[in-house]
Amino acid sequence: MDETDVLELIENYKNIKDRVEYVSNKFDRRNVALVAVSKTKPVEMIRILYEKGHRHFGENYVIQELIQKSEELASLNEIKWHYIGSIQSNKIKHLASVKNLYVVETVEKKEVLDKFAKSWDLEKSNNTKLNIMIQVNTSQEESKSGCHPNDCLELVKYCVEDEKCKEKLNFLGLMTIGSPNATEDQPDFKCLVECKNNIAKNTGIPLESIQLSMGMSHDFEPAIEFGSTSVRVGSAIFGDRDYSKKN
Repeated sequence: MDETDVLELIENYKNIKDRVEYVSNKFDRRNVALVAVSKTKPVEMIRILYEKGHRHFGENYVIQELIQKSEELASLNEIKWHYIGSIQSNKIKHLASVKNLYVVETVEKKEVLDKFAKSWDLEKSNNTKLNIMIQVNTSQEESKSGCHPNDCLELVKYCVEDEKCKEKLNFLGLMTIGSPNATEDQPDFKCLVECKNNIAKNTGIPLESIQLSMGMSHDFEPAIEFGSTSVRVGSAIFGDRDYSKKN
């Protein structure tokens, strides 16, 4: 990266941070986390933002990127990796071994919860449970991952009640990907909020402790308005992606 690229990255990052803060204040939303989605981007860019104080980074590819990046950046002790890609059963063990893995946001099946509970090493993680988010397919598009909204409660109950799961896993909240053609009333975000309310009502989990990961580069502002506590922004910070580099 030359000096111009570095300055552009920092300027983009500051702009998004300012927008998140502005919308959060406007709608009285507190502590909205910004996850910088760094998939297909070089570790150099991640390191630059880390040096600017950023800690939360999102990745989509386990073998191709996350493992390699986490090893190259192992000295950044405060980095928090968010896994936001599709989960393949044969890669769960690899994913669970990533240093500084903070949360897996894309769990959609009981079988996946079981495998993470089996693979997560409490001793290596300083007796810290693995944070889990349940991905909900709020738009019910066939092309998207996530459980059906009606199945969300059952999956959360399993996560917090099953003996093996609750020993190793911590239910952090819910995640969704909003439709790119959403109307102003944002039905996907409304649906996730309804799921959150239903979970709190039927499990005893405090409403305020259930986080919502919703909103990306094109829709993070309305997501915050509707109650998102974590937005995932990639291209608006890092620029367009080159998917040829992920392999």
